[in-house]
Amino acid sequence: MTDVALQLGEGETLVPDGELVLRQICGWMLQGGALQTSAFGSSTADAGMPSYSRESVASAQDARDWHNEHAKSESIAVMGLTVAEILEEEVFVIDDTAAPLEPDEIRAPGHCFIDYRETPKVLERSIRFRLFQKATERGLIPTVDQAEASTLF
Repeated sequence: MTDVALQLGEGETLVPDGELVLRQICGWMLQGGALQTSAFGSSTADAGMPSYSRESVASAQDARDWHNEHAKSESIAVMGLTVAEILEEEVFVIDDTAAPLEPDEIRAPGHCFIDYRETPKVLERSIRFRLFQKATERGLIPTVDQAEASTLF
């Protein structure tokens, strides 16, 4: 890994490399019924910090249930990446569960994010493609009520 400057904010910590992090797969991540590589990158809405959950804190089912109760878009499935796989791409996974919240904000149990904030978009595209490959090799992480997701692969 090359030297990468990383500044953690208040209440943020790095997630250990032995951990699995969970990504909620939502309908907007599909195009023509196929999962897009962009599902593993950032969007304008997340400001370079796409949300994941630490499996050591919340099971795939618990993370999906929390997401479906609180998020704007419904999760149809859960996929995972190891922190080691993400670190191979020279980006970090940051746990922000102890970071201060605005009065009207809530945060999922075990919330963490891949830090793309300083990653040029062209590099992020190649990183998210490789993460997509790793996640699809692993396959869906079983949760209840994922019938729609069974056609992703």
